[in-house]
Amino acid sequence: MKGRFLATCCALTIALVVQATAQGAPRTAAKDPKSISQCILGNPQARLRVGVRHHARPFSYHSSTLNEVLTAATPGPLAASNYTGYVVKICDAVLNEMRIGSETMAPLQSNDVSILDIDCAQSASLGEAGSRFRFINGSEKPLIDVLCDPATITNDRRTGMMISAPIYLTGVSYITPKNMQRPRVPSDDGHCPSFLPPGSDKIFYLFGMVGNTTAAGDGVRAVLDADELPNDRDALIEFLKETDKCSGAATTAALETGIQGRGPVRFFRTHAEAARAFCNQEIYYYVGDREIITANAASVPGCDFDNGTRTFTTDRYAIFGRIDYNEKDRALLVARFFEVLSQKIVSHPSILDQAFYDTFHPTRPTDALDFFFRSVRGAP
Repeated sequence: MKGRFLATCCALTIALVVQATAQGAPRTAAKDPKSISQCILGNPQARLRVGVRHHARPFSYHSSTLNEVLTAATPGPLAASNYTGYVVKICDAVLNEMRIGSETMAPLQSNDVSILDIDCAQSASLGEAGSRFRFINGSEKPLIDVLCDPATITNDRRTGMMISAPIYLTGVSYITPKNMQRPRVPSDDGHCPSFLPPGSDKIFYLFGMVGNTTAAGDGVRAVLDADELPNDRDALIEFLKETDKCSGAATTAALETGIQGRGPVRFFRTHAEAARAFCNQEIYYYVGDREIITANAASVPGCDFDNGTRTFTTDRYAIFGRIDYNEKDRALLVARFFEVLSQKIVSHPSILDQAFYDTFHPTRPTDALDFFFRSVRGAP
């Protein structure tokens, strides 16, 4: 009887994922500003609108690989649409719990949830400009109610938002190509980084990072404060001061090649793009939250790297939400989401432990991360 039940569950799980694959995921490079509707799965006016990422592995991303999506738990609406990752698994577990309902609220149905692919929407609306938080708390009409991505808690994000307890501890780090010495770059000789070095067939930048992330500013400052890269100190200071003598050349390069950069730093729209450039040796230092940069580089076949073990900041991820009290039903659902999330964090086993195991197994949490989990959910 037990074997028959497990077989039925597995068949149902695979059917859900195959069905989602057949429907297709939102495109991530839509160019038409009017095509943001292509980035939404489900009814745009659904009772609860959830935002996820396409390229923020290992925390929130789209995958067509079943073993990345499936877990021991029943797949929720996000997994059924082939979204996965540590943060997504947490959100899906909460959404599944809400399907049960409560004394004061009807059960959440699958068609009550819509999904916005944030990376797709970024490309469809403003390209590289603007923070993803504008989709939940911007001046325009919000498109989502809950943001399920690796979002760092910062002071400016606390205004007008609901914020969960911290769910993950990380920090900014960097990786370099394995067995490769730091090359001389145009800026070493007083030239602009967007100029081609002699004998090179590619535009080379010393640093690469994703724009509009915490790493783009705070991470560089932290690396400087640690005196980690003394040979590049002056160039990074110029980057932070935004006194870029190469702005004209960078603008020309952006128009001709689509490459965006300032000083020694090249900006990317997504970590998938940054990882490909890093593995193609178009940048030397790939900077960002440690787990994100290492996971994205590791996903590129044949890409080997060094470093990535030390962090220079202490960043805590949380799940962010927004309550509009003018929409009573939606406001109650968002409040219920955060109520269930809070309960599942401190339950035993905690949702944090299960999501970590499903995402990172067989890797064990570092001592710092294990201590963080204990401080949030208590000792087992």
